Amino acid sequence: MTIGLTGGVATGKSTVHHILAERSALETFDADVCVHRLLESNERVGVAVRHEFGNTSLRADGRPDRTALRNLVFRDPVARRKLENILHPLVRAEWSARLEEYRGKNTHFLADIPLLYETGAGSSFDAVVVVACSKETQLDRLRDRGMEADTAEAMLASQLPIGQKVARANFVIWNDGSLVALGRQIKLVANQLFHD
Repeated sequence: MTIGLTGGVATGKSTVHHILAERSALETFDADVCVHRLLESNERVGVAVRHEFGNTSLRADGRPDRTALRNLVFRDPVARRKLENILHPLVRAEWSARLEEYRGKNTHFLADIPLLYETGAGSSFDAVVVVACSKETQLDRLRDRGMEADTAEAMLASQLPIGQKVARANFVIWNDGSLVALGRQIKLVANQLFHD
């Protein structure tokens, strides 16, 4: 079974990923971790970021500055597309290779991809799980992380509306409540996915 996991920013997708992976002994891929690794250590990505965005997008050590890039790309759709054009093909190549590695084996594989629907990847998986919550909860969580309100709003606006993701999902986990309630939903979804 191959599962795509997605949702909006600050819906609790990473928490669901970790609980589901622990509970069901899944092989996993995390697109956010992949992006961080590419920005931190991929020389080709660093050169491309410097070329597209200049030295203001770099840290003192010459590596891409994720915070500066985030603030830039969520205020400028053209800049966002440029960064996506650098990163998305590399991320897709990684999860696609992992997907093929595990497809057909007696192993479950979960790929945590925030922009799964935005990048047209939904049909690559046997099932898609969407983690969702209200916009107000998303904004509260982003503020709790220290994000400025206008950046948080821009980040939400850059993604497919959560309602559209929910409508396309095979399974939905609604994460506006407690961790206990979240755990119960994850157990129900896992039971259906893996028949355990």
